[in-house]
Amino acid sequence: MKRKPAYLRPLPRESASAETSPPESDSNAVYSSAQALPNLKSEVSNTAPNRDWRTELKLCLTIIKPITWVPVVWSFWCGAVMAGGLSWTLEGLTKLLVGLILAGPLLCGMAQAINDWFDREVDAVNEPWRPIASGQLSVVRIYQVIGTLGFFGLMAAYYLGPVVMLLAFFGIFMAHNYSAPPLRLKRFTWIGPLSSASSYILVPWLAAASVFGGITWRAMAISGLYTLGGIGIMILNDFKSIRGDYQLKLPSVPVVYGTRTASRLACAIMDLSQLTVGGLLLMEGRPVAVAILALLLFPQLLLQHRFIEKPLSRAIWYNARGQNFLVLGMLVAAWVTF
Repeated sequence: MKRKPAYLRPLPRESASAETSPPESDSNAVYSSAQALPNLKSEVSNTAPNRDWRTELKLCLTIIKPITWVPVVWSFWCGAVMAGGLSWTLEGLTKLLVGLILAGPLLCGMAQAINDWFDREVDAVNEPWRPIASGQLSVVRIYQVIGTLGFFGLMAAYYLGPVVMLLAFFGIFMAHNYSAPPLRLKRFTWIGPLSSASSYILVPWLAAASVFGGITWRAMAISGLYTLGGIGIMILNDFKSIRGDYQLKLPSVPVVYGTRTASRLACAIMDLSQLTVGGLLLMEGRPVAVAILALLLFPQLLLQHRFIEKPLSRAIWYNARGQNFLVLGMLVAAWVTF
């Protein structure tokens, strides 16, 4: 008889040691604790309240999440380095600056605002203080933020060329359909993380490559492999929203497989992608780069061992430490293959 996913099984009492229990009981323990949370509803007003412009600006910045721009900007930078056509002329620097702003504040910021809007019910459980979930921002203001960032994003993409314009449209499509019905890609256990990883790594990397030298098979191979590794990063991000995902029955990887198994899967995916990149560089006769990637992988393995012991409480802890070595490896791979 086929085993049901964790979020569809009957709920036992909450385990006293959720971190050390088997995956399925670990999952249900979190589900049980999520069930005890208040059923918060997002009450978003149609009109903006009368408040100081500084407070309004701060709330708008909160929904576009500047911290999330860093990996997208980094991927664009890696693509520019790998393409080999980055010049320190006024035109070259202007294109680089426009590309970095396009990848980070404009399109990534817009994607975060869209995700916050369609995830307001989930945030009402996980982060009820967020501006949209708590009703601090009006519908009009939310649409203004999304529309403004989208408009200037398309203008910046137009300046950088037709390939970037096409990739920008693809990125907007993915950002909208990740959280928005009817597709709502995040409701698919594996397609959701893949779509996010593609938007964070593959799209900006290839956009930069098209601007600074052209998209080559190396750019597609290296960025594609790191995108697969990005699936592991996205699984780690799902740990912070696991309570809301359980309550609303969103089948993320931690929900379906349990936190212990999900942590192992995330680490295995990240490590395998880096090892594959190293193997590709070794076949091309770049042993020094392979040695550097191996040195960067070693501390990740040590941190992953601690993370897997207590995945729920250490997911954010690992992201703040282990991912630094992975992204440095991205730049190393880009630098030696241009």
